[in-house]
Amino acid sequence: MAKRLFMLLVLTCFLAAMVTLAVAQEKKAEEPKHEYVGDDKCKMCHKKDGVHPSWLETKHAKAWESLKPEDQKKEECVGCHSTGTTAKGELLTGVQCEVCHGPGSDYKKMSIMKDREQAIANGLLIPDEKTCLQCHNEKVPEEFRAKEKFDYERMKATGIHVLATKEAEEKK
Repeated sequence: MAKRLFMLLVLTCFLAAMVTLAVAQEKKAEEPKHEYVGDDKCKMCHKKDGVHPSWLETKHAKAWESLKPEDQKKEECVGCHSTGTTAKGELLTGVQCEVCHGPGSDYKKMSIMKDREQAIANGLLIPDEKTCLQCHNEKVPEEFRAKEKFDYERMKATGIHVLATKEAEEKK
């Protein structure tokens, strides 16, 4: 009798684990997959506030052009010198907005972007040190590695682009 109860308990636990796993997988499948849209979509709103034009002057914006044509075919180079591909399969070259801020398909609308929490809920990422370290790390080939270790606080202070100000936002 005790053996039967034990087996029943084991079977119940196994079934509960299987149901939990199935529900988790179903939930994951339901989560929206945000897609890349490219800096032209970001520019529509961030041209007037100076964010997009100032980004165009950075090494990130010119990252693709810094590669030799043969390196533009190497996966290990493409990963950090491009953004990703759009839903249509277009490669977004250079380190565009969405590398740091996440794919923008679901937060690009002005009505969503005006509400920071809603934008975050729709895929907007607030970049941090981990974001930068995805590329600025020891995996960079020796000949291209910076002489000094990546210093997030120092690099953040130099800025990647002009930050939008309330005054610029009000001029829109």
